[in-house]
Amino acid sequence: MIRVTLTMRVRPDREQDFIDAWEKVALAASLATGNLRQSLLRDGPRAFVITSDWTDREHFQAFERSPEQDALTAPLRDLRESVRMDVAEILVHREGTEWRS
Repeated sequence: MIRVTLTMRVRPDREQDFIDAWEKVALAASLATGNLRQSLLRDGPRAFVITSDWTDREHFQAFERSPEQDALTAPLRDLRESVRMDVAEILVHREGTEWRS
């Protein structure tokens, strides 16, 4: 399993537009083969972090390279000033309830 993390800085006064656009992208991406979950986090003024978990790197790369993904994410690209992507392998994942007896 992998986690893709996108750190973005949004254009001034466009935060709500960014959140609205992300909702649409997240819904469509959730239908992609291999997508497990997505989250949107705020990391300060105009700063957002998107996490997306995938079954494997191959499924993520197939989605990432698809023409549909390019068109789907265009509104997010128009609203951001900067972006950084990190991809990491998830070695262990436990839900909170798994730790309780």
